[in-house]
Amino acid sequence: MSSAAAVTNGHAGLVVVLSPNAVRIACAERGWSLSELARRARISRPTLAAALRGQPVRARTAWQLAHALEQQPSAQLSALLGAA
Repeated sequence: MSSAAAVTNGHAGLVVVLSPNAVRIACAERGWSLSELARRARISRPTLAAALRGQPVRARTAWQLAHALEQQPSAQLSALLGAA
């Protein structure tokens, strides 16, 4: 199984690359549009769009997305990272 996200140490510090499919599936399961996820996560729609194109986001942004998905951020991030 491939990982849903990758964590790296970029020039801006710790960054996360999200799996676009995992984010879209999570939204579909909740009946949310991507705009609704961005609103609930309190991030801009362009930031979410960039993440879905494979651009890295700050760890805080990944945490906000996990929190918006109503799961414990650490558990959600672990699931996104494919940790057992």
